[in-house]
Amino acid sequence: MKKKGLSSVLVAGLSLSMLFTGCSNGGGGTAPAAAPPANAEQKPADASKPAEKVKLSFWDENPGPDRTPFYEELFKRFHEKNPNIDVEYVGIPASGNKQKYDVAIAANDTPDVAGINMVWLSDFIAKGAVQELDPFFDKWSDKDKIAKNMIDFDRSLTSNGKLYYLPHTMFLDILWYRTDWVKEAGLNAPTTWDDFFKNIDKLTDQKNNRYGFSIRGGGGSINQLTSMIYAYSGISTYFTPEGKATVNDPKIVEFLNKYVALYKKNTPVSDVTNSNKEMNATFDTGTSAMIQHNFGSYNDHVKNLGTDKFAGVIPPKSANGTRVVAPIANGLVMFKNTKHPNEAWKLLSFLMSAESQTYWNQNIGQMPTNNDSLNSDYVKKTQHIQLGAEVLADSNTKILNLPTYLPDYTKITTQQLEPDFQKVLTGKMTVDEFVNGWAKSMEKAKKDYDAAMKK
Repeated sequence: MKKKGLSSVLVAGLSLSMLFTGCSNGGGGTAPAAAPPANAEQKPADASKPAEKVKLSFWDENPGPDRTPFYEELFKRFHEKNPNIDVEYVGIPASGNKQKYDVAIAANDTPDVAGINMVWLSDFIAKGAVQELDPFFDKWSDKDKIAKNMIDFDRSLTSNGKLYYLPHTMFLDILWYRTDWVKEAGLNAPTTWDDFFKNIDKLTDQKNNRYGFSIRGGGGSINQLTSMIYAYSGISTYFTPEGKATVNDPKIVEFLNKYVALYKKNTPVSDVTNSNKEMNATFDTGTSAMIQHNFGSYNDHVKNLGTDKFAGVIPPKSANGTRVVAPIANGLVMFKNTKHPNEAWKLLSFLMSAESQTYWNQNIGQMPTNNDSLNSDYVKKTQHIQLGAEVLADSNTKILNLPTYLPDYTKITTQQLEPDFQKVLTGKMTVDEFVNGWAKSMEKAKKDYDAAMKK
């Protein structure tokens, strides 16, 4: 079965006006009513049923002071509009979030609604854990306000083309760098790979506990590493037409050898186990001159550094002039076990509204997917959001088609590749061994998936 990639989200040549064009006006939309039995294939029912007092549980897969207060405010607003519905917010620590969700699914004890990582979706669908949203979305009066290309992309994440996942935020990987350090050293912004490696070396001063870069070696390392290796190589396809993985291409090996050599020489020793929180802290405390993260850490950097000491650039173009990016859409799901699908949909549609999306994305520093929100002053006045929009609108930008639809994708990246990358950093595994093992596992996962699709 041929999969659609992120190119279906933002096609080459897309203009900014197309990206930011809104649709019809309107309010928060209507929701289907009457809950079908739990664990059944749920469909909207009669909206005339009297409202009952309902308590919904919402899980946040990445809680913290830069997100939790804003979810809590949104749920307060939601309750004011829907006084019969209370929402219980539960933050699931990022360090073990996927495992927590897996345990809940196995125990048949999932929340009603949750935020999840995009790469988990295929696994949750395979386990029969999440609810198809088409019966709800199709009847929603505001459905055309959500960028159609984003909805099409979310459908492309599944083997059956159905909608299970609502994209309420979107972001790109970005290189945050200290503008004051770069200026003092007489260097250029890291807009080329030559400048990237040159700056890292020149800005390292171990005697004063200053490092040119910080590598994410702990949880989530592979998602960021994938963006970097493909940006450097200029390769925009994860598999060849013959089903061979491209992660062991010579250009990727070339980059990884340079990148791994930075560890301990130009980066903190603690990088090998650092997750995004620790990595971002090295930047905010003045230990590292540059990090690779995403739009979501912008507000933290502003809080710690102000707006005049740092800036961001999208990872540079490859030597052949191609820019390859891997946009990520984080979103929301309804779990099949909910006993209140109608109310759960009301919550989902509220979070997808323009007012909610603008509030959420403005506070976490990411890009909304509601067209009305994309036309907000926040989007128009935020440098890194505009930068991302311009990169995505550039006809020379290529979108990397990540095979997140593979049921084993998350398992391979977290259980095999994350520990293997740590072995590479510490010299216990070679780069060649790492990428060849990566390719072999992904090729097998694709072969198994393709065979299952033919049955």
